Amino acid sequence: MKKILSILVVGVFVLSGIGVVATNSQTNRSSSKAASLDDDVPVWNVGNSWTYTVSNITVNYNQGGQQIFMNGKIDDFTWKVSDTTGDYYTVAVTGKISATYDLLLNTQTSTVHLVGSFKPTLTRFKGTIQFTKSNLQVHALSFQLLGVTMMKINSLPFALPIPFKLVTVGDLSVDFPLFDFPLYGLKFWDMPDLTLTMSSTFGGIFGLIQVPFTVSVEYSWMPLAFYTLGEESVTVPAGTYDAYKITSLLGDSFVYYYAPDAGNLIKIDASLPNGGLHAELASTTYP
Repeated sequence: MKKILSILVVGVFVLSGIGVVATNSQTNRSSSKAASLDDDVPVWNVGNSWTYTVSNITVNYNQGGQQIFMNGKIDDFTWKVSDTTGDYYTVAVTGKISATYDLLLNTQTSTVHLVGSFKPTLTRFKGTIQFTKSNLQVHALSFQLLGVTMMKINSLPFALPIPFKLVTVGDLSVDFPLFDFPLYGLKFWDMPDLTLTMSSTFGGIFGLIQVPFTVSVEYSWMPLAFYTLGEESVTVPAGTYDAYKITSLLGDSFVYYYAPDAGNLIKIDASLPNGGLHAELASTTYP
């Protein structure tokens, strides 16, 4: 689950997918494009929404005694602005998740092996993401899965329908610089020192199982970690947009597209060492 959220944050969401400005010393190199033509940070209002189709999520994580494998998709993955007070936009997220999973979770007292699947008709997925108003950097995030999963526990020879609740809260040591507005052709920005800690609690069988676990990933300061070379025409289910292709040096391959006319991400293609994600904008109410 940490890697799913990590991927959504970096690209987010998951897409999605992530101080008021990047905390590192930024290096920007631009073409001679006039300032009046630069695309500045969009203004979001309560009720603005973006719905994505996440056609593929893959997680393959093995570290510190925790083994997490998941493969699935999210339909109707919707971001809706719910609050604009203060310095942050609060965005409520919902979706219909279908996935298979294989988890080996080590706690202080035991090891729990869980194998099963999530069905959209039996599972509710919701959460929140906070973005800075000044630069749409990811400030905080939390997610919750609630429902019934078909689960095989340890040595049981068959799967059982198990009521469950999974709550995950992400703690970012600094805001994640998903963007660095204004955007223009040939622009670079840095990745700050960042630690992402995902604290999760899995509860099942009406509270008889409570498995807390924490996974942390660290990103070292990386100069010129993100860059855009300008706009290109990109077609997604929501339509055809002039979008900035933003490439990241994180992982083997991470590319996402921001369209000024959509006011948000319209496409994510991620292939990271421990997982991958592909998502496209299906519809939006952004004016």
